[in-house]
Amino acid sequence: MRLRITLLLALLVCTGSVAHADDAAKLAKAEAYFKLAKMDELIAQLMNQVIEQSKSGMMQQIMGVKVSPEDQQRLDEFTDKVVKIISGAMSWDKLEPQYAKLYAEAYTEGQLDDIVAFYKSPTGQAMVEKNPTLIKKANAIVQKQMAEVTPEVQKLMQDFIADTVKRAQETPKQ
Repeated sequence: MRLRITLLLALLVCTGSVAHADDAAKLAKAEAYFKLAKMDELIAQLMNQVIEQSKSGMMQQIMGVKVSPEDQQRLDEFTDKVVKIISGAMSWDKLEPQYAKLYAEAYTEGQLDDIVAFYKSPTGQAMVEKNPTLIKKANAIVQKQMAEVTPEVQKLMQDFIADTVKRAQETPKQ
């Protein structure tokens, strides 16, 4: 009986260490993919685009609000503070371990091997090199589409605000 318990415990310990080694290998392969795909640069580019959009006054355009120079300065200072907080939270150093875990859970070790092999290939590297330009061009398409619907969104917002004010005025105070 003792022999069975000892063997069972040994099997459990070995299984746990093999699973841990498998997880470590998968994490390492996910991290190798991130390096090959230049994910740190891609995330930085995306963050910069979000920052530029927020600083461009997109929300002001959507809301149809004119801002005084003093309010614009306050808004810029506020935006800078928000950007600093978000940039710190969304830095690649903070995201990479979480992304690696996510990818290690989503893909088998063999699939990660295939992904890494693809990104090492000339076609994979061409994709990595062209992605930043493609993302900028895709972003320009999205901005153009947003500009086209902005007047409609502004009208909806104005109607919503007017309706909300009207309802608040009609509601008896208790």
